[in-house]
Amino acid sequence: MDPARHEARAARGFMDLSSEGAAVASAVLADGAARAALLRVVAAAVRRPLTAPSSGSRSEGSGSVGGSSGGTDGNQGSRGRGVSTPDATTALLAQTACGTTSILLHLLTMQPPPSAAALDFVQKLLRMQMLHCLACRIAEAVADAGGLTAQQLELVECYVAFLCSVMFLCSAVGELATFSIESGPVQLPLLCLCRHLAEALLDSSVVEHLVRLVLLLLLQRAPAGNVETARSMARFTFDVCQNISAMHQYFVEDGDAAACAVLRQVLSGRCVRHVLLAHGVAALCAADGGPTYGLPDAVRQAALEGCMEEAGPTHPEQPLQLQPAFVYALQAVLGNGVPLTAVGTRVAVFMMLRLGRLVVASSGGEGADQQAWLRSVLLPAQPAGPRVVVPLEDVLRSAIDILASSLRLLQPLLAVGAPAWVAEAAADCWRLVVAVISRSFLRLASARQLEQLGTRVLLGGPLSSAASPVTAAALAGGVLPCLERLLRRAGEEPPGPESDVVKAMLRCERSWQLWSLLLAYGEQRQAAALVATVGKLLRRMGTGAATKWSTPVTDCAGSMFTHALETPAAPEQEQGRPGQLPRMLMYAVCEWLPALSRIALQLMAAPVARRSADGPAQARNVLAPLLAWLPPLLLRCRGADGGATAGTTMAGATDAAGPASCAADDLRLLLLKEVRAVPLLGGALRLVQHSTVSCGLRLSLAETCCLVAATWPEEVRRAVCADAAGADDGGSAGTASDGAAAVAPPQLNPPPPPSSSVWPPELLRALVPHLRKEGAEQVADGVLALAQLLEAWDTAGISDDGSSSGGCNSQEAQARGRLMTVVAWMHDTAAGRDRLAANLGPPAEARALLRTCSYRGCTRLAGDSEAEARLQACGWCGAAWYCCRACQLSHWREGGHKKACTDGSRPRSD
Repeated sequence: MDPARHEARAARGFMDLSSEGAAVASAVLADGAARAALLRVVAAAVRRPLTAPSSGSRSEGSGSVGGSSGGTDGNQGSRGRGVSTPDATTALLAQTACGTTSILLHLLTMQPPPSAAALDFVQKLLRMQMLHCLACRIAEAVADAGGLTAQQLELVECYVAFLCSVMFLCSAVGELATFSIESGPVQLPLLCLCRHLAEALLDSSVVEHLVRLVLLLLLQRAPAGNVETARSMARFTFDVCQNISAMHQYFVEDGDAAACAVLRQVLSGRCVRHVLLAHGVAALCAADGGPTYGLPDAVRQAALEGCMEEAGPTHPEQPLQLQPAFVYALQAVLGNGVPLTAVGTRVAVFMMLRLGRLVVASSGGEGADQQAWLRSVLLPAQPAGPRVVVPLEDVLRSAIDILASSLRLLQPLLAVGAPAWVAEAAADCWRLVVAVISRSFLRLASARQLEQLGTRVLLGGPLSSAASPVTAAALAGGVLPCLERLLRRAGEEPPGPESDVVKAMLRCERSWQLWSLLLAYGEQRQAAALVATVGKLLRRMGTGAATKWSTPVTDCAGSMFTHALETPAAPEQEQGRPGQLPRMLMYAVCEWLPALSRIALQLMAAPVARRSADGPAQARNVLAPLLAWLPPLLLRCRGADGGATAGTTMAGATDAAGPASCAADDLRLLLLKEVRAVPLLGGALRLVQHSTVSCGLRLSLAETCCLVAATWPEEVRRAVCADAAGADDGGSAGTASDGAAAVAPPQLNPPPPPSSSVWPPELLRALVPHLRKEGAEQVADGVLALAQLLEAWDTAGISDDGSSSGGCNSQEAQARGRLMTVVAWMHDTAAGRDRLAANLGPPAEARALLRTCSYRGCTRLAGDSEAEARLQACGWCGAAWYCCRACQLSHWREGGHKKACTDGSRPRSD
């Protein structure tokens, strides 16, 4: 025992020096003799009864506790009912042993990871049923709470501090094991230690005994002169619950459902919940003056002292600060997920919302003084008494945990036919989420917290014919304008914190579904504004300013497009689509497809030597939604004009109920001039020859090439012949729409093709083996016919007036006939896609959903929403509207307005 006491004395001297102290603690426990001696002393200390019998001895098991009680005389020498207190020497030995061990364990957390000897020491503490012995000592104090002496209370406090040290070390070990970069055999002992602790906590009921003691001290008050000791006992209780909550989160991330269930059971004890809720009600009443839920005033006042930090003696006017551990402990108990009664559930939800509001108000940032955040809970306009806050350094972490738990608690309650208070409470929760995702909060966040904010905003759930209660609550809480504001700030200030939130959110697997839900059920102008904002972000991608998260943006937009085509597939399911979604999809087609095409052309135009390792993969990801949407849009164009532009009649083309001819003209301009379908497909043909692509992408590429050639043969022929003559391949056709001005990113054209045609016939024929391997024989025949047609056009050339030279020879006519047969077959077999495209509405109608800047290359993101942008009409014609003078000048010089403006000869200033 002497070596242990000597080393322990040295460790206490280094308590405030983290690195040196950790080294001393490791040295103490690395000594086998000292470690064994310390274990023996601790074992004797925790097994010594708090109130020793006056004669004989009492044995105790690890599972049951004998409850002795009695009064204490003034001399502390003998106790009533044949019980006496431990002598001062024994009590001091127990207190020193537990205190020294607590210091050693605390120091070990300063320099992770702990050594193998340290882990072995903690494992042996648990194996010798240390928690069970502590439960016995605390239970003895509970049995005689009214007669505890000051010395006994201090000894119990030392026992509880010892328990906290063990739990704190295990919590730190769990964090180390969970968030280690490389998992492996080294992490297994760490997780095993945490599992062992979780099982010991449940089996010993030590936490339940501890909170019983805190409750009794709260009701009976502490012995004279030891009020602070009783208060520190409450704080230790909060620390214990916080560490349990932290370990639960580590097990959640590790996927250990059994350990999670054990820890939830520990936190669901009746005494644990009662004590934490009593302190929670006391703190919330002091903070917002809200309902007390029947808690007696005396208990409320006593509990309030236990959950507050000490106010400085020279600053009594400062706000009262809640202990951070208490905030986490209360959140853990309220959001534990244990089934409650209807009344208990409602109280838990309201308390969680009040706690979230308190955390938001503690930031002191934008809107921190607003009192109208919670509409489901009636609160006074101005609570009486001093202000109660959460420490600023803990505000964001608390907000993330509380709001995530609140959403998880409300999720199962939000069902069709749920009480009205549930929907209002859920909307309140989302209002708090929106308040947290503001610049004043985000500036306080660490990188990990920004990531958590992004991932926990994500909203899931399948599309339905009417907004589900979950979606309705999110929309009522303001998620749609919040998301648009985040995107705009991230695009305008890429180094800002909003960029990290957006990047984390968009990288979630189902982030596209959030966008779909908001576009389907959100207020129409807000939804259209979100579409316009995303379009501006996509147009900015070539500038390099947003490369930090440009790939997630394009991936999310592409995923939303792709999944919109996948569901539903049957006519009866079509009626279940939200009525607003087709209009928003058409608006997204107009705003996003040209920008996605430009990005794809830039990626494919990069020389092979300069391409990044993931360049081809990025190009494939951007191409996928383009090639998925071009076929249904092309089928719609052919349905509108009966294939007249192709010079032939396509069987079955008139079966589709197409829109007016002007809508087909709008689509023609969109796909040929803005999306630049012809050069886009030429670049895609070259890309698939040099990179691994899916069979589905090759099939979509083959179908799209056939449809474009059948719908606009003169455009394809003109590109073929112009390329053969060394002219531009038509890439400049999009400048009128995209406008590479100072406001918009520069536009890059694909490099010259490797053969004499923008669509090399040999590259088309290279698709045929892949198509036949997948059983797409009809499409393969169409591709072969198209390759033959391209060769015929290349041979025939083009006249000076842009029309094809010479007549149509028999070989060309035969190839065209075979191509048209395949296109007719595509029309008959693409009923689902054709039906979706027919419901989208004309492009002009979609663009009329929201008046935006007339310059199509505009990328200005000032303000929180595109719906609130201030526009000024053209001073000459009044038909065009602009957000700034730069856009007006660009539209005049490069966007075609100089020719379109009927009354102007020059642009007018704002």
